Amino acid sequence: MSMFYLRRIETPEGLVMALVTDEDVMDRAVYDEERGVRIIVSRGFYGGGLATEADAIKAIKEADIVVLTGERSVSIGVRMGLVNPDSVLEVKGIKQVQVFKFSY
Repeated sequence: MSMFYLRRIETPEGLVMALVTDEDVMDRAVYDEERGVRIIVSRGFYGGGLATEADAIKAIKEADIVVLTGERSVSIGVRMGLVNPDSVLEVKGIKQVQVFKFSY
């Protein structure tokens, strides 16, 4: 079964950020010279504990800010209706998207 790295961070303001990363993109760094765009998937930032897809979905639902990195993580956001596929950044095969939930 494919797993995800899941890290939950609470900001001083009380916002919750969920970082969901495909297991197979951890510790990778890619750079697109033409666009000047870099994705660095470091264990120090993205590496929480290993989690199932159900755990990832629960964390995404509870978070105010979500960072999804990797094909499977991004596809969860798309399936949940949080991510427009046209807004996904892709650099040398690694997909990433950031979602900010706003309430008025």
